[in-house]
Amino acid sequence: MPGNDEDYATPDLIVLPTDRENDDRWLADPHEAALVVEVVSNSEGVKAVSTKTDWYASAGAPALLALDPRNGTWALHTHPRDGAYQGVLLGKYGEPVPLPAPLPAELDTSGLPLYAPRR
Repeated sequence: MPGNDEDYATPDLIVLPTDRENDDRWLADPHEAALVVEVVSNSEGVKAVSTKTDWYASAGAPALLALDPRNGTWALHTHPRDGAYQGVLLGKYGEPVPLPAPLPAELDTSGLPLYAPRR
């Protein structure tokens, strides 16, 4: 969280500005991120996913892409305000994710893998 180095998340992927590569700080300010990506684990529950989403919104990450290999779906969360994302776009693997500026137009999801079925 901004202003608290003891409260931070480690996303599966974070897209930062290119000038950040010369920055010595080990924690990135969530406001700097063009995109944060979280991949839902096979054992994660709905509450855990919701908690992560709320955390990123509270921290001010402009866009969060949640990928769910359990069922082949994605959710793009945008416009954080008051601890919640105001915009949510849902899709399935195979459908492109329209990325927010300054990123390229869309992300191809047709090659994303699914988890093996649980026994």
